[in-house]
Amino acid sequence: MINCFLIEGEKKHILVDTGVPNSEAKIIKQLKQHNIKIEDIALIIITHGHIDHFGSAKELKDILNVPILMHDLDKKALQTGKSLFNTLKPNNKIWDFILKPKLTKDRATFCNPDLVLKENEEYDLSIYGINGKVMHTPGHTPGSLSVILENGDAIIMDLASSGILLGGIAFNSRMKHPPFHDNLEQVKNSINNILSLSTEKFYLGHGNPVSRKDLIRYRDKFLK
Repeated sequence: MINCFLIEGEKKHILVDTGVPNSEAKIIKQLKQHNIKIEDIALIIITHGHIDHFGSAKELKDILNVPILMHDLDKKALQTGKSLFNTLKPNNKIWDFILKPKLTKDRATFCNPDLVLKENEEYDLSIYGINGKVMHTPGHTPGSLSVILENGDAIIMDLASSGILLGGIAFNSRMKHPPFHDNLEQVKNSINNILSLSTEKFYLGHGNPVSRKDLIRYRDKFLK
């Protein structure tokens, strides 16, 4: 029910997010199954400070021997091993009882990010042979990051969601709110910024990739 992604570059590859705690073995197994050499991975990007996205960051940092990139406004989560509690504002009250207690209780091994973006600073990925950038897209959390690629793909993680039970069961491309958003107005602004960049396909933290039409429909229906 939780996605992380690998961006293949001409020189090196990048891992985006690391799942819940104790996901490192599963992720390494997947990399090997896809014939990805772990020594060819050069960077871990953590998109935001919720433990289902940074839970195995320290372990993978050590295994891969690579730096971690994160935004300054969310780095406290990585440094403490705890989700940013104040950002867990439910889009449906049910998540206050079903999911919020778990996200609040769970702990990851803490560490410091090595590369920290501040304010609206962007990070160019061309040094890895990847035509794209990391940009600040606040709203889900204050320091949420997205990866925008020149081929029209974008990894926007929890700015939107799809499917039943976090995309884990069915209707994986049906747009919906993720369980939490810190600031709905900022989410809408961030989505508008991403849509202004000739993006066409959007990879989510929960659910299947969705089209530009799908993301616009989500914005117009859920972010009025």
